[in-house]
Amino acid sequence: MAEFRFIHCSDLHIDSPFKGLTSQTPALAGALRDSTFKAFQNIARIASQEKVDAVLIAGDVFDGADRSLQAQLKFRRILKELSDQEIKSFIVHGNHDPLNSWAHTLEWPEHVTIFPGNKVQRVPVKKEGKNIAWIYGISFPQKEVTDNLALKFRKDVDEGFSIGILHTNVGQLPGHDNYAPCSIDDLVSRNFDYWALGHIHEHKILRESDPAIVYSGNTQARHLRETGQKGCCLVTLAADRPPEIRFIATDVISYRSSTVDLQNAENMNDVVREIQVQCEELAKETIPREGLVANLTLTGRTPIHKELQATGVINALTEEIHAFFEGHSPWVLIELSNQTAGTYDIANLKEGKDFIADLVNLCEETDKEELYGKVRDSMKPVFESWAGRKYLEDPSNEEMDRLIHKSRNLALDQLVDNS
Repeated sequence: MAEFRFIHCSDLHIDSPFKGLTSQTPALAGALRDSTFKAFQNIARIASQEKVDAVLIAGDVFDGADRSLQAQLKFRRILKELSDQEIKSFIVHGNHDPLNSWAHTLEWPEHVTIFPGNKVQRVPVKKEGKNIAWIYGISFPQKEVTDNLALKFRKDVDEGFSIGILHTNVGQLPGHDNYAPCSIDDLVSRNFDYWALGHIHEHKILRESDPAIVYSGNTQARHLRETGQKGCCLVTLAADRPPEIRFIATDVISYRSSTVDLQNAENMNDVVREIQVQCEELAKETIPREGLVANLTLTGRTPIHKELQATGVINALTEEIHAFFEGHSPWVLIELSNQTAGTYDIANLKEGKDFIADLVNLCEETDKEELYGKVRDSMKPVFESWAGRKYLEDPSNEEMDRLIHKSRNLALDQLVDNS
């Protein structure tokens, strides 16, 4: 059996709006919006360089049902380039771009298959007159798909490799909408060679072979909760060895989160300098990407803690950093937050015989579970409203520790005289 080489990608989210970020630096709005399309251009370039047989796209090509005609035409343009090179494209649509939301009718290039939403379809891939693979897929007919679509896949032929394309939440992974849910056992029972999955925005190999079950992750991050490299998988299937699965980065903008330690900062000049140094280090790590979006948290005990809390200071620092990096390559966009603390002698405060000592000792109780319980109980009245409920999603112990220490520091800011 001949080798079958293909690109597996998903969650392109072309024409994503990047809400919030563009308001900070309108000049970068176009770069942010174009990044998802440029990531797909990178996929096409990799497909051409690697001379793959096919490109498989596992859902959410576009960001929403109101996708523009311009976005669809740009997507079609790249598919045409692939088709002209005899590279086949196989596409399923997911919850962000279900079939019933299409507003424009386009004629797609010759070697493009868009799978229907009413049944699983299979399409052969031929090489030198022989079927080397069969691609099976099904699209979301509408956004809300709660059926187990994996069980609709049935292997019909033995000639060639069998690959399934599916937009799904395998194992009901937390933090993701539970669309088309299925289990690993469901996928294994179909006797396929490879499952090209979409929906989860993180590269994950759930199973390496017999069959390989893989999330390629999204091709370009779109917000600061999606850190790390984003890309696609270059896959080679051969009869005499396990699947070869190689992740290749395709993103043009890197999203990073980091801290800036201000324990040695004595004035605002020091603060600006420390932020600049951290941005320069992160920018070096992102080359050759076009841009860096960084979520920076100011930390550490510093004598200018109260000054940093003053109204407008964080915005002023943000504007200064953006001005400093104007014209820089890669360009830099930051979101800044402050979690510094005052220069308190915690050990000395603990030894006191007053309310401050009680507060500090309470926050450092050895029985952490009891303390976490007290905090959760005190938070309930605040978060029982519809507006606050989404923030009470069973925070981790690490998140609870951060909350407790931040609360302690805010209280000490008001109680301890540092003058």
